[in-house]
Amino acid sequence: MSTLEQYLKVIGLESYQSIMIDNGYDDPELIAELTEDDLVAIGVKKGHAKRAFLKSKELSNKTVHTHEASPDISSNSSSSSAPPNSQQPPAKERTTTISIGKKGNDDDEDSGDEKDDKPSGPMLQSKVLHEGFVQKKGNEGFFGSKMFQKRYFKIYEEGRLAYFKNSHDVSPINVIEMRGALSVDDMENKNTGFKLSMKTSARVYWLVCQKLDEKQKWVQVIKSQITPPVVPKAVDPNEIKPYLQHREEPSQCASTRFDSPLSWGAIEKQSENGMIRLHIHSNGKLFVEEIRAIELDENNQVIIKDLPKEIDERSVHFLSLSEPAAFVMEQTYYHDEKTPEKMLEKLIGKEIEVSVPREDKFDEPVVFKGELIYNPKESQYALQNRETNTIHFLKTHEAISYNLLENQVEPIFKESQLDWIVAGNEKKHLIKLSYNSENLFKWHSNYVAVLNPRETEMEFRGWFTIENESGKTFNNTNVILVREPSEKKVDEKKDSDSDSALPVALPKLGGFKLGKLPSFGGDSSSTPAEPEKRIYRYEIPHKTTLKNNEQKQICFVSTKLPVRSFDFISFDTPKYTKYTNVNKDHGAVATAHVDSSVQFTWNLPYTIPAGSMKLQRQLKDHFGSDIVNSFEIEHFNPSDIVTLPLQPLGKVSATRTQTGYNFDINNLYIVETYEIRVNNGREEPVRITVEESMYRWEFFEITSSQLTDSNGTTNIKFINHPTHPRRVQWVLNIPPLDGKVIKYSVFYSGLSLPESMMPKK
Repeated sequence: MSTLEQYLKVIGLESYQSIMIDNGYDDPELIAELTEDDLVAIGVKKGHAKRAFLKSKELSNKTVHTHEASPDISSNSSSSSAPPNSQQPPAKERTTTISIGKKGNDDDEDSGDEKDDKPSGPMLQSKVLHEGFVQKKGNEGFFGSKMFQKRYFKIYEEGRLAYFKNSHDVSPINVIEMRGALSVDDMENKNTGFKLSMKTSARVYWLVCQKLDEKQKWVQVIKSQITPPVVPKAVDPNEIKPYLQHREEPSQCASTRFDSPLSWGAIEKQSENGMIRLHIHSNGKLFVEEIRAIELDENNQVIIKDLPKEIDERSVHFLSLSEPAAFVMEQTYYHDEKTPEKMLEKLIGKEIEVSVPREDKFDEPVVFKGELIYNPKESQYALQNRETNTIHFLKTHEAISYNLLENQVEPIFKESQLDWIVAGNEKKHLIKLSYNSENLFKWHSNYVAVLNPRETEMEFRGWFTIENESGKTFNNTNVILVREPSEKKVDEKKDSDSDSALPVALPKLGGFKLGKLPSFGGDSSSTPAEPEKRIYRYEIPHKTTLKNNEQKQICFVSTKLPVRSFDFISFDTPKYTKYTNVNKDHGAVATAHVDSSVQFTWNLPYTIPAGSMKLQRQLKDHFGSDIVNSFEIEHFNPSDIVTLPLQPLGKVSATRTQTGYNFDINNLYIVETYEIRVNNGREEPVRITVEESMYRWEFFEITSSQLTDSNGTTNIKFINHPTHPRRVQWVLNIPPLDGKVIKYSVFYSGLSLPESMMPKK
């Protein structure tokens, strides 16, 4: 046990050791100088601070401390050990130095992250491979100041690097586990400096030697103790992989070259007159394909009727199955709006009669007769009576009755129809007609799930709701529903630099940050691409009739499923992206959801479309049910594990805090550390599952996983999600009115970055 640990145990602050070290108080002499208010300011509870302050003063009165000055920074390691009989300078009185940006003494802030993962067995007992004085840089202070302190380092054959205040000290300030080290690299702008990056935390140790040969010796010895990380396998974009839940599936492409070989086993359907297939998109688009029998007149002309009320005439495609060489030479699309203006447009220059209603006290309307004229500049219609030499202007928005007299206008309004002149030898054709339209159909999916009282089984039913507003009834139709990705509105006021993809060092002057430099090789505001937006298709297995102006519900799933009920914590972390997002704050803040949930595995051979869900639970007498929750569910594929939230789990809370971050653009890796706190405010114990998503990149490794509770800190095993390749889980058993803390480190390697973000060579 180190001197610091012994001292903290005596004064009753052994549980605050990490807080003391993080704030720079790693020496009992410094801690003895702290007041009660100082202890409270760094996070010690008030009662504990008062007790420790009184105990430290009691020890100070009983003990006389002597201090020996540290060797001069300019001296090398060989001069640090003097002969026993040599004349030593008088010891300097200990003083406290206040530095800008650091509270307390002038010592570096040594983190205790690496101390928590000590292996069993005696420590620092093996052969010393190399030792000597090295200057070590502390953490960044409040105003950006950094301080170098001289420390005596020893690296042991057992794979540990320890550093002390002096060469003759027995208890180290800190011990760095080399099995948790990632790499040792040169320090920029310092020939004799190097940095040691950790894999089990986001810590980076910055070290400077006195001479170049000393640095080379240290780097050589440290590298021999580091186990290199596994190099991720190169990704083959053409490799066919089994589907894994919510992983970014292989990119969708319009070319069928990328389709699965199994998809080519589809049986070709025989074309018959009257066959119809609708592709109804969730964004309102419609694609129609029909098989029709037509007959041309003596002029090879034909009128195609029975169309929706509006189509895109530019998308019309004609294919004669009986005479493939035939084609449409001319096409005219008629689509008259049923309005007075459209009717009057066809009556210009003709004599008509109109009846205009008067006030309620008059029984008969006013009748006007004359020739219909039109003023295009004013878009105004009027009746001109040459016999009486009068003109009456017409207001088409009023309830006017029109008498066409002897004028024959057939038809007054032309329905949606196509007029074709076909080039071909035959008069009768069996054709395939296809066209597009918009805003004629709407569809969505919804679910009703009913749990049994013990929450072990669930009745699960899903419905497609289709609304036909096309003006046409589609009889005996094959329907394919297409789910398009939703378009999110971009906030124009959002600062483009607020979520920059690449953190860049800031220029400093006097300890104050001036601003952000442009990112390497590109615009600093450039961000990695958003997750690929995918399209899903759901085919209704049977033919159905969709009547005009009616809404139809089609049940596509009805089954009973075994479920399990459990308590679950998840976080709103970002979605996966094509490129790695290396911004430190990306996903650092995520809302926690603490819910009682039910879970089941979807083992049926078809997908679950995204939609709205109403979850109910039967009463214990099995008559009637309560509505437990209503929410939206996402798309799921066969073999997926589906989690449905019941209700928030009251009096249980969770927080997630980023405690460290290290990004190396040259070696393309990220080390990130998080702390998850779960508090149980209930009067009964809870067993809860905590889930985390490794959203930055697909090549990741959990390098450290620890649990802190009232019994201390121990290693805790995480569980890989059964189907999701980038999620991990921890299962916690928390006593009543208690809490637990998960601390973990994740190492991302083989990062994928766009060329614009890579450093210029």
